[in-house]
Amino acid sequence: MNTEAINKARALYYTFFARILDFAQKEEHYADVESLIESFSANPLDEGSFEALRALGEHLKKEGFGALKQEYDNVFVSPESSFIPLSASYYDEGRDDGQKRVKAAGMLLRSKFRRNKPVCNDSEDQILFVFRFMHTLIQAGIEGDEESLLLSKELFSEILNECVDEFTGLLYSHEKSVLYKHTAIILKAFMDFERLYLGVAPSHKVASAQRVSAVIQADRKPLSQRIRRNLDEIVL
Repeated sequence: MNTEAINKARALYYTFFARILDFAQKEEHYADVESLIESFSANPLDEGSFEALRALGEHLKKEGFGALKQEYDNVFVSPESSFIPLSASYYDEGRDDGQKRVKAAGMLLRSKFRRNKPVCNDSEDQILFVFRFMHTLIQAGIEGDEESLLLSKELFSEILNECVDEFTGLLYSHEKSVLYKHTAIILKAFMDFERLYLGVAPSHKVASAQRVSAVIQADRKPLSQRIRRNLDEIVL
């Protein structure tokens, strides 16, 4: 098994999800998304993800950056569409800033990386921040930092593994998802690979009564202004 090659591919997958699931004002932010799709298509995780990559690549070539930006707004911003929580705490407790954030923040403090607060408003348990953090830890491991690799497994097991299946399901079934429906298929395949590679069992956690109640009450986005962010400026 070529561990270094596998870890390089894993880091690229986390970069891919962090980019395609993030809002950015400039098209350059997505410059490497199409090249990553081509690379992943050459060595797909399974047949389903290969078809999703092909469809996603064709759609992006045809519709371009504008379609992705519009779909981001429709799926994650619009008050008229179904609500998709973005923090691990919300999936755990039905609210943001819960115990999962405390745990994720503790892992960040144990690492040699730090969040650049002036330009990054995401909490430590935000799914996109976790994708970025996973990439950074794996990349450090490739460069010889074994402690970062161990921490990446812990981050996956205790934070991402607990919420990613529900997030993926909501993304796939969202009434406005087109590009993101394909993205959800690829994400599921990659998470299945991660569990197999890391030896982590899928989470079978049953949602608490508070979590179920919160989902019922939050079937629409709150009427509030979201902060636009640029994860390229995060220092990790």
